[in-house]
Amino acid sequence: MPDEATVKRALRSLAGGREEPSTDDDGGEYRETIERADAAVDDLDAAAAFVEDVGLAELERAVARAETDLSATASDGRAALSAFREFREVAGSGGANDTRAASRD
Repeated sequence: MPDEATVKRALRSLAGGREEPSTDDDGGEYRETIERADAAVDDLDAAAAFVEDVGLAELERAVARAETDLSATASDGRAALSAFREFREVAGSGGANDTRAASRD
C-alpha cells in the first residue's frame, strides 16, 4: 500500500489533470482510451498516469464518440468518467481538510 504522501500526490495530480484537447480521436482509438481509463480506476498510480497522459477531456470525447457509434464501451467509459470525477472531488475536499487540520496543530 502506498504511503500517505504518495496517495496525496496522486490525488492532487488527478485533481489538476491535463484538460487540453487531443488531436487523435479517429477510428477505434476511443475504445483504447476507454479501456485504459476503465483499467486505471482500480489503481491509484494508473489513474494518476491516465489523467496526466490522456486527460479527462479526452475521456469525455471518447465517451461521446462511443455513444455516437452506439458502442458497448460507452457504459464503461461513463462509469470510468464518473469514478475520475469522484476522485477529483475527493482530492479537492481532501486538500481543504488537510489545511484545517494543519492549522489546528
